[in-house]
Amino acid sequence: MPLKGSTRGKNKLCCGYPLSKERGFRMTFYWMAVDHPKLPAEPKRDVYSRSGSLLGNFDESFIKELRMEGSGWLSDGTVVNYAGRCRYGIGVCFDVLDRRRFPYGRGALGRPLVPYKSVAVDRKLVAIGDTLYIPELDGVQLPDGSFHDGCVRADDVGGMIRRRRMDLFVVKEDNFHQVQSQMWFDWWFTPHIEEPRCAYLRDK
Repeated sequence: MPLKGSTRGKNKLCCGYPLSKERGFRMTFYWMAVDHPKLPAEPKRDVYSRSGSLLGNFDESFIKELRMEGSGWLSDGTVVNYAGRCRYGIGVCFDVLDRRRFPYGRGALGRPLVPYKSVAVDRKLVAIGDTLYIPELDGVQLPDGSFHDGCVRADDVGGMIRRRRMDLFVVKEDNFHQVQSQMWFDWWFTPHIEEPRCAYLRDK
């Protein structure tokens, strides 16, 4: 299985070179957590910023989703992003982001997350900032009616993203269902690196 840095199996006329055997990676999806207050009886807990400021008192279900997804919208539209462990509240803190610059959250190198373009990766296999071509995504119709060109960028990491797995950012859970149905509910794909057609993402 040729990994990054290997020339074995590289097709210089087409699609860069594969990071695994055919369909050797598993695709999963992530999105923004949304603060929708649930039943009044649901337990609530305080959440803090890294500086120790109280962000609010939220349902445990929202907190769980926020920790899993990494970024989210509060009920007033504020964008918050995972900021690591801290000694306040639930033991994990979140940054408040400038919504004009980071409408969907922030990736591992401080880049804004881009819908349908940002992926979370295991950086032992893929460097943050690398662009990738995913043939199985090419031509998939997106919720806005446009079609994916197969190009994505490694913008993020995640606690559950290990080895041959990538997490595609789709903004909302409803979008996940639509994109997955367009892919015929097939979870497996073959990412190619150093594909010239995806170089445009490096400058965005």
